[in-house]
Amino acid sequence: MTDAEVREDIAFIRRTIEDGRAYATTRSADMVVWGVAVAIGYLGTYAFVRRWSPLSPDWLWLACILLPWAYSLRRLAFRRQVAVAVRPMARAMQMLWLGCGITLTTLGIATAFAGDLPHGWFSAVSAGVLGIGFFASAWLCNLAWFRWVALGWWLGELALFGLRGQIELLPVGAALTLVLLMLPGIVLWRSRAAAGGQ
Repeated sequence: MTDAEVREDIAFIRRTIEDGRAYATTRSADMVVWGVAVAIGYLGTYAFVRRWSPLSPDWLWLACILLPWAYSLRRLAFRRQVAVAVRPMARAMQMLWLGCGITLTTLGIATAFAGDLPHGWFSAVSAGVLGIGFFASAWLCNLAWFRWVALGWWLGELALFGLRGQIELLPVGAALTLVLLMLPGIVLWRSRAAAGGQ
């Protein structure tokens, strides 16, 4: 392999990683929206269980899931019919997070219909899936601090599993979502704004 080929390969790897990082920063607002919505769902359920709110958690969670999905899929709805080329790493990130979202949504719906939500195991599973998403994203887009976010989700998974069936699971789930989903979204959003300001 010649020096030119090595430099070309390194440049390709660098571009690929930058594409993944660009995708992550572009979708930072989605992380903020999902973090806030899920935290509202947890806190609204907590308020209902404590009898501080008459709003049914079923309707609240429906809104807290459908509205973020509508926000995240907005680009598909308004995309022109022209085929747009998506770079491979951006596509990998897109498919990773879409897969995580579909898994959590379908499992959440099945759990709700089965009447198993009060048992609390779904929150622990959700934290584990988000840990996987952040861990894989850390490598796909070379954001080393995402590994710490993944670790936070996995530790949160253990905490939520330990709290299953207890009312304390709800505020803990809300706190995890705000700190480990919304906050990373804000950090990425600010880094994107700083890069755009240069």
